[in-house]
Formats: sequence, C-alpha cells, structure tokens
Amino acid sequence: MVEERPPGFEPFPHPPVEAAGVGGLSPAQRRRGLVAVLASLLATGFTFGASIPLLALLLERQGVSTTLIGLNSSMPLLATILMSTATPWIVRRFGVVPTLMAGIAVIVLGFVGLAAFRSLEAWFVLRFLVGVGMSVHWVISETWLNSAARADNRGLYAGLYTALMGIGFAGGPLLLTLLPLEGWAPFLWIIGCIALAGLPIWIARDAAPDLSLSAGGGGWSALKLAPTLFTAIFVAGLVDTAMLALLPIYGLRHGIGQDEALVMLSVAVAGAVVLQAPLGWLADRVNRRALLLGVGAVGLLGAALLPAVLGQPMLLWPLLFLWGGTVAGLYTVALAELGARFEGGALAAANALFVMIYCLGSLSGPSLAGAAMDALGPDGFALVLSVVLALFLVIGGWRTLAR
Repeated sequence: MVEERPPGFEPFPHPPVEAAGVGGLSPAQRRRGLVAVLASLLATGFTFGASIPLLALLLERQGVSTTLIGLNSSMPLLATILMSTATPWIVRRFGVVPTLMAGIAVIVLGFVGLAAFRSLEAWFVLRFLVGVGMSVHWVISETWLNSAARADNRGLYAGLYTALMGIGFAGGPLLLTLLPLEGWAPFLWIIGCIALAGLPIWIARDAAPDLSLSAGGGGWSALKLAPTLFTAIFVAGLVDTAMLALLPIYGLRHGIGQDEALVMLSVAVAGAVVLQAPLGWLADRVNRRALLLGVGAVGLLGAALLPAVLGQPMLLWPLLFLWGGTVAGLYTVALAELGARFEGGALAAANALFVMIYCLGSLSGPSLAGAAMDALGPDGFALVLSVVLALFLVIGGWRTLAR
C-alpha cells in the first residue's frame, strides 16, 4: 500500500519501494501501535542508559583495564551489526510480535546472566547475547513506527522516538544514583525495565503491521536507492558516539574543570532531546533531502566553531545545545525518510541495514576522534567531526546536483 503524501510533499525524487502492505489496520490501531512502540522504547532506553555505566563501573572496581572495558562495552554493537540483517527473515518466519517478545526475553536472559556470573569472560558472551535481543527490538520497533505513522506525521513520530531514547539514556544513570551498585539490586531494576518494555507491545499485538518480505527492494539494494540517507546515518552514528564518549575529555584537555566538562555533554544531550520533535515536525513539511543537508551544515558549523567558543560560556552553551540537537537530527530525519522510501517487508530489510550502518558509524567514531586527539591535540576531536560532516555534505550535494 502506498500512502498519500500531503500536497507539495516531495522527500526524495523516488517513489517508495513497495512490498507486502501494512494495510488492514484502522487509524485507531495505528495510534495504539505508535503509543506501544514509543512506550516500549522509553523503557528500553532506561535499561541501556543504566546498564552501560553500571557495567563499566563494576568492571573498573574489579581492576579491569579501560581497553578491556571498552571492548566489553562494544559487544552489543557488534551483535547488532551481525544480527540486524537476519531480523527481517526471522520476522517473516515467526511474525512481528513473537519475534519482538523473543528479543525482549533474550535481553532479560542476558541481564540475569550478567547478575549471576561476574567473570569478564562470561560478560563478553552475555553482553553479546544482550546485543542480539537489542538488535531485534531496535529493528522491529523502528519498522513498526514507520509503518504505523502517516506520511504527514512520520517525521514528528521519528522525532519523538529519538527524543524518548535520549530521555531514557539520560535518565538511566540517574536511576543508578538511587541504588546500591553491588549485588542484584541494580540488575533487578534493569530487568524490570526491559520486562516492562514488552507489556505495551503485548497489549497492542493486534495493531502490529504485516512485514512479510517481498522478492526485492530491501536489504543491500537499498544502498543504491538511497545512498544519501545511508551516508547520513553512518555519519550520525559516528558523530553521536564520538560526542558521548569524548566531549568531556575534550573539555578536560582544554583545561576545563571536570564538572563543567560533564555539563558540556549534558547540554549537548539536552539539545538532542528537545530539538528532535521540532525537527521531525519540520521534516513533514519540507524537502527531507534539503533538511538533511541543512542539519549536516549546522553540525559542521558547530564542530568548526567549538574550539573558538570554549572559553566563552555565553556562546558555548547555546552552541552545544544547538549542535547536539542538529547532529541527533540526522537520525530523526533519516528515519522519517526511510519510512517514506520503503514499505512492508522492504522497509523491514532496509531498516535492518539502517541500524547496521548506524552501528558501524558508532564503532568508528570514538576510535577515529580519539586517535586524532592523540596525534593532533585536543582539537583533533573537532577536526575529525568537521571533516566527516563536510564529506557528508559533499556526497549529499553531489547527489543532489547529479539529478
């Protein structure tokens, strides 16, 4: 089924890739499905927002090296990269809700194991298992959201999706401040959060879309159909993760105090939360290719100006807020465009590739920016992000002119 687009709406100069339709759902069912996906996402965001720092702190207390802590923390991303392209096939075989509930059960099982077995070797395996379940939830929830949203509000829901994920990741560490870190207590809270993520999905199970995989139009072929979109999502993963991992260190190496360096990241994350709904609303009303390039241009400007405003708080805080919001906006706008370009099973396959490429960018970001900081000094951080965003603008601009 190809949804109608509002008058004058032209996201990219290609029609959607058709696959098995997502029809048969009433407007009320679609709304219930959207609410269920967003509620499930918020619970999942709290889960991973709490677990990432918790596990790092527990490994640090055991005297594990920072290198091994970093490698251990990368296991869920590695699992997501390896698992994401298999998810559409599993959905075709078992259905949306059973696959999604199984993914949540795998995450719960992984965290039970993490609480019970405290050896580093076991944690590598168990965090990989958590990543398998995370991949299933990530791919299916985004595909469900894009399938259930209308053409004229898909961007807004993509913005809400990204904002709620940011709220979960920001709120998770706050949860840890209320709990003892030893024993089962923090793990039981995390397990409870991820178990709650399954409740709205089960309640809205009759509103799940049909994501039967068609003969073509998804998977790797999506790269040929939407190279600008997938370049944007790789850049989003790279810049997002580099910022989360290294922005405080960048501030510290410039002589900024620890508290102020942490506030720098908090302001950027606040922008990433607050600005997503407005950017998503805007994505429903303008050409999304132009908006993607505009967001990338603002991101480039923010990275380039960062070294110049570090000593000027009146300029630094607004810049970080805007920069964090616009860089996160690459994900929001690209996710909305994915739903406009692909449908049904083709959307599930394209979304799996979307998630995989974002994770590849996420794995690349901290290592590239960190190496640049070691080689060139603190401003290597801003330089790498500026270069990556500039390359995205060159590729996106060239694709636009080539048409």
